[in-house]
Amino acid sequence: MTLQGISRRIRLSPEESVLLGLMSREDHLSETVLLHKLVSESLARRRLDWACAAYGRGEIDVRGAARYSGLSLYEMLDELKRRGIEIASSEQFLDGLNDLADLFDLPELRAAAAAVTAERA
Repeated sequence: MTLQGISRRIRLSPEESVLLGLMSREDHLSETVLLHKLVSESLARRRLDWACAAYGRGEIDVRGAARYSGLSLYEMLDELKRRGIEIASSEQFLDGLNDLADLFDLPELRAAAAAVTAERA
């Protein structure tokens, strides 16, 4: 199966056209290749911005954010840290421990989560 590209037309201002020409010469790329590169980079940046914002709002988990943005889990964690987005609150972590304790019927894990909760109170 071959993938075919879809053509899109855009209008550039004269200033944008001159800048595109300068950049294409500096990068030793055709204007078409440079435009494709710029669009691809911009789309990737927008996906990353959306994924970080959605994670920050609690709409998706870190794995979902990594998947949507195209980053590895570790890259996503680094990006969230770089942006100052809290990776998991203590409350979320303890909720997760309790969920695991319930899921796997592990009273020891439930007790550990309860002890940490008691220490925080």
